[in-house]
Amino acid sequence: MTRRTSVMWAGLVTWRWSVVAVVASVSLVALFVRVGADWDWLVAMGNHVRSTRTVPDEVPFAVAETSGWHNVPVLAEVTASLLRDGGERVPVLAHLAAVTATLVVLARSARARGGSDAYVACAVALLCLGGLATFGVLRAQTLSFVPFALMVALVCSQARHPDRRIWWAVPLVVLWGNLHGAALLGVCVLGAYLLVQRTRTHLVESVGVGVASLLALCLTPQLWMTPFYYAEVFDNVSAQRGEGLWARPSLTMPFDVMMVVGAGILLVVLLRSRRTAWEYVAVLGLCVTTASAARHGVWLLCLLVVLAARPSELRGEGAARENPLLPAGRPAVVVAAITLLVALPIALSRGENVLGQPSAVVRQVAAQVGEEVALVPAPLSEALAVEDVRLWASNPLDAFTHRDQAAYLDFLDGRPGGLVAVAAVDVVVAREGSAQAALVEEDEEFESRPCGDDWICFVRR
Repeated sequence: MTRRTSVMWAGLVTWRWSVVAVVASVSLVALFVRVGADWDWLVAMGNHVRSTRTVPDEVPFAVAETSGWHNVPVLAEVTASLLRDGGERVPVLAHLAAVTATLVVLARSARARGGSDAYVACAVALLCLGGLATFGVLRAQTLSFVPFALMVALVCSQARHPDRRIWWAVPLVVLWGNLHGAALLGVCVLGAYLLVQRTRTHLVESVGVGVASLLALCLTPQLWMTPFYYAEVFDNVSAQRGEGLWARPSLTMPFDVMMVVGAGILLVVLLRSRRTAWEYVAVLGLCVTTASAARHGVWLLCLLVVLAARPSELRGEGAARENPLLPAGRPAVVVAAITLLVALPIALSRGENVLGQPSAVVRQVAAQVGEEVALVPAPLSEALAVEDVRLWASNPLDAFTHRDQAAYLDFLDGRPGGLVAVAAVDVVVAREGSAQAALVEEDEEFESRPCGDDWICFVRR
């Protein structure tokens, strides 16, 4: 065994509980992971972009008005389409790889701040349990896992030893901004550090990085129109109502309770010792964001995992380098490889349970709909979009007018307002006994036909 290998394995042994926590966390995620509603629409859009070699300014598979939509996440759409070409399970495996990389980066960053093996193991476990609702579902948000972890690691590293590597934030934002809207939160964390701390000693450089990062957000296919995309996202009807992916944390939701408890524990650890001002600002900002939408809680947890590590645990400046579990080298690869070797077989052994809608149901519904326009609840609607079925409305919801957004959401909830959407389509697809089915099952203009499992297709006579 070479000296380098010996040092690597010595580092892994020193961080044994952290390794166990990472492996156990990703394995737990593998038991729950499945394809969510906010993924297949990316696949459908990506298929269109690749086949036409154009960036559409509307939703091609939707009939309701979407012209003039600012299509920013084109890179995410193409990525999702390419992953799907590899097979139905490839996106799920890529999701697990992203979760693994995220935990590895955050664990290394927490260790670099002085966190002990025991602390990092407990923090990773809290992150996994508190963020299980996010880590356990493949959706567009998956594409922000690694970029957010890298941004947190970069900012925390620069807070300890500022140098010119802070400029790496700019290309990171460029890439991230083309993948997912959470890039805006990453820029906010970066801004908290730059404005509150770094400007005191590196004013010109801090202003330069801050301005360049804001401009980097606009380096998308929409260029200077990119801010309108973010405005439309935050102004959609689902966000206004606090429903779906924009639902606020609720004590009646078990996953929300786990998220709040995990964040609460890490906050207590954070507040036990004095911190720099930028850390308080960044944490407070993400607390407010989480209060507005529970799905943002995972970003708060990711930040707390690193910030709550106690610098006082360092034994001199070189302590983080003496026991390097996760430096940018071979140990990180070993940890990731061990984790994936355990987690991937768990996910694969679940068969079609890791997928979204059963393929047989999608095919049967698509055959019933044919060339007609369908009104379908998510996530089946996105799966049908991949099969080129024409939908009245679906994700991305912010692409539609507020009137159509409200009608579609009312349909999903079984409210009378959903009848506006029902009147505009030829086929309504719903589960037997669902609120959506109740809207049309007494309507004499529709006849019901079985569509596989417990799905019913209500076809206009």
